[in-house]
Amino acid sequence: MDQEKVALDLVRSALALDETELRDLRAQHGLGADAVDELARFYELKTYGGAEPDTIQLTPAEFRRAVASDDFFLVVVSGLEAGTAPVTVRIILEPLKHLPYRLSGNVLVSGIRDAQSLVYPFESVE
Repeated sequence: MDQEKVALDLVRSALALDETELRDLRAQHGLGADAVDELARFYELKTYGGAEPDTIQLTPAEFRRAVASDDFFLVVVSGLEAGTAPVTVRIILEPLKHLPYRLSGNVLVSGIRDAQSLVYPFESVE
């Protein structure tokens, strides 16, 4: 299951929009949003298999988009793994105006697959 695709479909359902009305932008890296609607409102999706967290992290691009746009929605979709929690879609308009936040930098670490490391392969966990 592609958790992000399922989450986007749930958001479309919650907002009564179809794929043409709420377009997937996830392939466009650095944009600061996962989707955009016909009115140029941006949606950043945060997806969780289990219970909804109380704290989430925005990337620098997401933060810049949230600051620059009055039509920015933070969407938290949780409970996507069967039996973990109720599935919920929470949509927060202008989150930086309504939620406390503190700035911290993200660090991107690259070359994971080629690094000297211990790897423990598992069969499917489902």
